Parts: sequence; C-alpha cells; structure tokens
Amino acid sequence: MKAQHINFTEKGIAALPIPAKEDGQAIYYDSGSKDGLMLIVTYGGTKTFYHYMFFEKKPVRTKIGRWPQFKVVAARAAAHTKSENASQNGTHPGEKRRENLRDITLKQFYETVYKPEYSLVHKKPRSVANDDSIFTHRLGDFHNRYLLSIKTSELEKLHNQTKQTHSPYTANRVLSLIKHMYVIAAKYGYVKGHNNPAAGIRKFPEKSRDRFLQSDEFRRFFNALWAENNEVFKNYVIISLFSGQRRSNILALRWSQIDLNNGFMYLPDTKNSEPMQVPITSQLRELFEKIKPHAKSDWVLPSNKSKSGHLEDPKRPWQDLLARAGIENLRLHDLRRTMGSYEAITGTNTNIIGKSLGHKSTSATLVYARLSADPVRAAMEKATDRMLELGKVSS
Repeated sequence: MKAQHINFTEKGIAALPIPAKEDGQAIYYDSGSKDGLMLIVTYGGTKTFYHYMFFEKKPVRTKIGRWPQFKVVAARAAAHTKSENASQNGTHPGEKRRENLRDITLKQFYETVYKPEYSLVHKKPRSVANDDSIFTHRLGDFHNRYLLSIKTSELEKLHNQTKQTHSPYTANRVLSLIKHMYVIAAKYGYVKGHNNPAAGIRKFPEKSRDRFLQSDEFRRFFNALWAENNEVFKNYVIISLFSGQRRSNILALRWSQIDLNNGFMYLPDTKNSEPMQVPITSQLRELFEKIKPHAKSDWVLPSNKSKSGHLEDPKRPWQDLLARAGIENLRLHDLRRTMGSYEAITGTNTNIIGKSLGHKSTSATLVYARLSADPVRAAMEKATDRMLELGKVSS
C-alpha cells in the first residue's frame, strides 16, 4: 500500500481505516511536521508512531510509541528531538533511545512501552486493570523518577510500608509489577547493563486463605439464599457453589457453553489460559433446566444495567445475603473453596478435586489426562449433597 501524507490529529488518526490482512500495513507521513514523523497502521489494529530520516546517507526508522497512549503532540516533540540531535550533535536517532537512558521516567516507560507493548498484548484485561491500579495508587511517588535513578533501598522501603498500610499480598503485587517492568525495560534496551533494583527484594510470606462455609453456617446460608428476591444473583451463587468455578467464568457464562445432553459446561477462557469442560452435576442440571426456558438472551446471568449484558459485580447483594444469614468474613471466591473443601471432606482424592476445580499442576497433568468425567461429577454431586444436607433443604 502506497504511503500517504496527512495532517496528524487525534480525531484523524482514530478514523484511519484498518488495512486488510493481505495488505499488511498502511503507512502515513505527518504533513504537519517537518521532522519525519510517520505512523504505521497494521491489520491487527495497532497504530504506532515512528521517526524516519536519512542518517549518514542511510535510511533510519526509529520507533516512538503506540497511539493513543502516545499523543500526536508528544510524538511530534519526540520526532523533532531526534532530528535535532542527529543534525546538530551527530547522534544516531536509533541509538539515542537506548544510550541516553535517563531521559525516560517510570511513568513514560509504563505508558509508552510496558503497557502498550507488553501488557495489552500478553495479559488479560483484568490483569491490565490490576496493573493500572497498582501503578496509579502504589507507585505514584516514582512516576516522575528516571528508570536508572530508582534504588533498591527505596523499593524495599515501599515494600515494607505497603505491607503495613495494606497487606503482604498487596506489597508483593507491587513488587512483582515494578520488578517485571525492569525486566521488560532491559529487553527493550533501556537499562542494559544495569541491575534490576527490585530483583534482590524478598517477597513476604503469604498465608493461603482457607475460609469456606462451615457446617453450622449452611442452614442460615441457604435460608437466606432461598429468600433472595434477585433471581439472577441467586442463580449466580448456586452455580458458583455447585460448580466450584471462578467468578469471571460464571458471570460470563453463556447458554451456548452449556451442553445438557452430554452434561458439561464449556469454559473457553480460564485463568490458566486453557479451555476447560466442567461436569454438570444433577443438582446444577435441575437449576439450568428450570431457568433456560425463560432465557431471553444467550447470557445465563443477564443484566440490563451492565455494558456487557451480563451480571458483573455481585458484591453488594453478596454482602446483603451474608448480613441476613449472620455470616462474616466469607468472600465470593470462598464458594469455589467450599466445593473443593467438601469434596475433600467427603473423601475425594486430590487429583479429582484438582480436575473439578481446573487447577493446573505439572506433576498431576498425566494423572488428570487419565481421569474420566464420571468420578469428577460423582465427587461434586457427593459434596453438593453434603452441603444441602447440612442446610437441610432440597435443591
């Protein structure tokens, strides 16, 4: 595709068409700049600024950053700096980015390199959102610091303070993010030859949470649940408890993923980035057969209040449910833990528990591969029967 010259504006770039796969990419030059600013649009939808010039009679193209994280004004300024350094100082535009390492701050690196070049490519949306939250709220004091100016002692102090103000878990997540940022910075040549300032800091021990519904809580829990007026939320709790699957998978469950004939739920996108099929227990089948005839969309848990069209944030009704049941310190994720715990309590071996919950374990992979769905379904049904028995209700 022939390169085009246009005046770069935010609206103009947003409106640029995505080239067909057979075309590969589209190239645009900024007619509003004399410093060789260009934009490459790929068939995958990315739009990236580059600087282009002849240096020592050879064409040199240097990456500036991805749009919209990098705005037009900033891209023009970067292109001007590269042209000026090349013409006045004889600095190779492609080497300037790597050799003058102190010209980029932590915030600049996060917004123009780490997030667009790594997180948005390799991480799931929820992980990207978690990174954004940690970077914004926990690393604010370092935003305007240059990459090579941040010291291990400062990060160690931050790590300890975060443990005191929040938790060991939060402190470790902060440490993990900034440590990995330096790993990616080294990969891109920003901190070549320099040590990672977070590498020598040890994480705090994290105590695994072992909370699940206790035997004396089931009656109150089910009494409150059956009295719940919000049918979609009630169904969410039942499906979560009787399947033992993660919240994100249950909230986004579609009827097209449910095969009642063969007795499976198909989860195409799990935390482990692997598809999974979950046996549908007889108790869960009863619920699905009850609500499916009334379904008005493909979402099993529909919502007309969310952008996605399905239930997204059940925290408030969950807290109301616990208050009515008189139960404290029970999280939504503890429903998943409850299924696993009662499978163990009713004598299920750990391999089948891992299979039913979708745990990924290298050492158990061969064992899991030999398991059929029947013992998994039987174990889940046995655990569910025990929970219902303790609640003295019928499904």
